[in-house]
Amino acid sequence: MLTDCFLYQIICIFILGLIMGSFYNVVIFRTLSGESIINPPSKCPACETPLLWWQKIPVISYLYLKGKCYFCKKDIDIMYPAVELLSGMLFVFDFIKFGFSLKFFFSIVVISTFLILAGMDIQSNKISVKYTILALIAAVLFNYNNLTDSALGAIIGFTIFYLLKKLSINFFNKEFFGDGDIYLISALGAFTGISHLLMALLITLLCQFIFCMPAFVKNILETKEYKIFYYSAWFIISYILFFLARIYVINITILGKIFIFLNIIVSMFLICKYLFSRIKKSEISLIEPLSPAIFLSVFLFLFLF
Repeated sequence: MLTDCFLYQIICIFILGLIMGSFYNVVIFRTLSGESIINPPSKCPACETPLLWWQKIPVISYLYLKGKCYFCKKDIDIMYPAVELLSGMLFVFDFIKFGFSLKFFFSIVVISTFLILAGMDIQSNKISVKYTILALIAAVLFNYNNLTDSALGAIIGFTIFYLLKKLSINFFNKEFFGDGDIYLISALGAFTGISHLLMALLITLLCQFIFCMPAFVKNILETKEYKIFYYSAWFIISYILFFLARIYVINITILGKIFIFLNIIVSMFLICKYLFSRIKKSEISLIEPLSPAIFLSVFLFLFLF
C-alpha cells in the first residue's frame, strides 16, 4: 500500500506536472507564432483578451469553461488540457521510477522537450532545432554513467536517418522528414544508447505506422490490394512477439528471436515496397509528423527498460 507521505508526494508531483504542462503549451504555441514565452501574459489566441487567474488553472479551467473562451466563445484547442494531463502523468511515472534524483531531473527535461516538439509538429508540421539540441544534451546527461553508449546511440541514430533522407530525395524526389527529425532521432539515440536504439526505432516505426493507419486502410480499400493486410498483420504479430521476448514477458530461444526478427524485416520490406510504389506514383501520401511517434517511443522506453 502507498504510505500517506508517498501519496502526498505523488499528488504534489502530479500538480507540478500539470503546471509545467500549462507552461509547455505556452512554449509550443508562442514558439510557433514567434512571440516571447514570457510576455505578454496569457491571452485568448482568438480574441487576444488577457485571461483572468481562474481561467489559467490547468485542466480545471478548460472543463469549467466547457472548452470555450469566456470572452469570445471560440473553441479552445483540445491540445491545452491534453498536454497538461500528459505532463502530469509523465511527472508521476518518472517520480515513481527514479524518485528525487538526477535521473529524475534529466529524464523530465528529455521527455518534456520531446512532448513540446510533438505538440509543435502536430500543430504545424514544424519543430524547433534548438529544442532538439536541448533534448540531445539532456539525453546525454541522463546517461552520465555511460556516456560512450549514449554518444554512439546519438551518432548511429543521426547517421541512419541522414542516409534515409538522402535516399528519399534521390529515389522519390521528396523529403519524408526534415532536418529537425534527424536531430530528434539523434536525441532519441542518445537517450536510449546504442544498446537499445534498435528497439526504440522499432517502437517509433510501429507508432508511426499506427498514426498512418487511417490513410493506409483507405488506400487499400480504394485499390483493393488486400494482400497488404496480411503483410501488415505479419509485421505486427512478429513485432509483438519480438517485443515481449525482449522485455522477458515470454521466453524464446536466441534462434527463435532471430527468426522473428527476420520476419519483421521481410514484412516491413514488403509493406515499404507497397507504400513507396504508391508514393512514387503520387497515389498515396502517408507523410505524418514523426515527433509524436518518437515521443511515444521515449515514453515507452523510459518505463519499460
